[in-house]
Amino acid sequence: MKLLPLFLAFALWCVLILKEQYYLNKIEDLSIFLFDKQFILEWFKTPGGVLGLAGAFFTQFLHLPWLGALIWVGMLILAYYLTVLVLRIPESYRPLALLPVAMLVIGNMSLGYGVYIMREQDHFFAPVLGYMVSLIPLVMTGRIRTIWGKLLFLTAWTVIGFSLTGTFALIGSIAFALNSLARPELLRKERFTISASAIALVILVPMVIYPLYTSYRLADSWTIGLPSISDDAWTRHIRAPFQLAMLCMLLLTVVSPKLTAKKPAARPWILQAAVYLIAIVAVWTTWCKDDNFHTELAMSQSVDNYDWNRTVEIFSKAEKSHSKSDARAYAARSKKIASVHTNDEIQDIVDNYSIRFFEPTRTMVMYRDLALLKLNKALDHAFTMKDGGRLQKSRTQIPMAFQSGKQFYLQYGLVNMCYRWCLEDVIEHNWSYSTLKYMAMHSIIMQEGELAEKYINKLEKTIFYRRWARSQRALQYDREAMASAQPYKDILPYMCFENQMSNDMVRTEAYLINHFLDKEPESATPEYDRAALFFAMRIQNIPRFWERLYNYTSSNDFKVMPRSVQEAALLYSSLEKDGRQLPYDDKVKESYDAFNKYVQTHPIRIMKESEYPYCQKFGKTFYYFYYFVRNLQIY
Repeated sequence: MKLLPLFLAFALWCVLILKEQYYLNKIEDLSIFLFDKQFILEWFKTPGGVLGLAGAFFTQFLHLPWLGALIWVGMLILAYYLTVLVLRIPESYRPLALLPVAMLVIGNMSLGYGVYIMREQDHFFAPVLGYMVSLIPLVMTGRIRTIWGKLLFLTAWTVIGFSLTGTFALIGSIAFALNSLARPELLRKERFTISASAIALVILVPMVIYPLYTSYRLADSWTIGLPSISDDAWTRHIRAPFQLAMLCMLLLTVVSPKLTAKKPAARPWILQAAVYLIAIVAVWTTWCKDDNFHTELAMSQSVDNYDWNRTVEIFSKAEKSHSKSDARAYAARSKKIASVHTNDEIQDIVDNYSIRFFEPTRTMVMYRDLALLKLNKALDHAFTMKDGGRLQKSRTQIPMAFQSGKQFYLQYGLVNMCYRWCLEDVIEHNWSYSTLKYMAMHSIIMQEGELAEKYINKLEKTIFYRRWARSQRALQYDREAMASAQPYKDILPYMCFENQMSNDMVRTEAYLINHFLDKEPESATPEYDRAALFFAMRIQNIPRFWERLYNYTSSNDFKVMPRSVQEAALLYSSLEKDGRQLPYDDKVKESYDAFNKYVQTHPIRIMKESEYPYCQKFGKTFYYFYYFVRNLQIY
């Protein structure tokens, strides 16, 4: 089993680069490291700044997921072997050193939607670096012989270490005291003195040092350096795995000398196998495996790359991948329903099985619709694909504005709203690569040269965004080239209105709907009218549909009216009995007749119960969307 830790490390690296590349990219996208004196000095405004700076430095390499993952996994395996060597864990019990490392993995890979509200994006590398830092005092316990030497080192370590690495230095001081307690060669008086001094230093040093800083609360002194979330409800849960990693290390500090004194276990492989199993199961069960979350991450990156076909493809792939599981869930649900008789019993079964059916989140749907609008395919294809509003698998629902609001506002031409949310993001979560990019693009579009230079200059001080920044500087001074370059050529057609900044009440989707339906600019472009018609169809507002349809037909050239538009017009004309005659295709009329006949032969008792069979036959029609996709929460 000696090589098993290395095998597990390799397996972890493979999983990261094959399954979590978009997650790693998102962490990097929300982080920042500048090769700039002022940026570096900012980290020294709080204790633990050096550790945070190191974490931010390594985080930038997640831009290349294989490289960033390799560095992180390398740190984890180094932390494992350092634990074994520093604590002198006997060979029979070495797998115990895997437990704190497993906690470090859990801390990063269980985060999920919390990644969007981290205060500092150094959290991926800083904890493992801090863990290794906390082992340093243990190296010195056996090398310093005198009691006064130990006390002097402990004092110097706590003062200097806390200033540089925050709470991890305090953990190291506690570990130093525990290790001294476990050493039989020390007199009882010496052990008591070291322990009491360590406790006093851990309590007093943060209090004495606090007046030297002004950017944190005294109450945070004993947790500073640990990951922090802008939503306090998350912070305790996010920190728990890292605190457990420190606790495991402290327990090993106490237990290790006793294990050394014991005879080797008769069957060490049983204990070793149990520890490996516990570590693997703990990591696997807490790992964020939410398919919708990972689909959102992939689609987000495609939107930032302006790869609209890829964005739609990711959504379609996610939808198709669940087709068989949906069929199995329907079969199992039907079997259950057949054994009951009342509507209340049926409703309970339907509610219990609803989670087993694929349903996209609103963010996934919004990404897909955006891509289809950019491709001029939304009115043909958007209503032929799965819709819905599955809630996030998250402790609290992260608003779309925090997650992807900047992307949507920029791409729909609401560049001032994009800039507003960038400012909010800077205040709440500090600068990031994505924020700087959006702010630079806003400034270029609005011809604010000084601001554009400010953001471009910052990005030029990075490794991976330097080339992008220089390309944007060239576009800043060439308006014609900018108008024909990505992403500007896809954004400018939507900017045919007076661009103002207003309050979206943290409801991005609702704001976009109101924007396109309430504003009717005189110089509306074909792209704007297409989006306005699409949103009118999405909210199933019949009067607005007819208004926007008129604008659409006036500004857009098309040989055949998009099928979903024909279906909506035919349905609304039938519902209102207004006798409107549009050039409907024969296939559209046939599908509407088939839908009406099916309704007569398959009456609907409970909407959710009938949803699946209706979707199988008419899921690619606007009729299905109108009757079955309703009462969704708009974010």
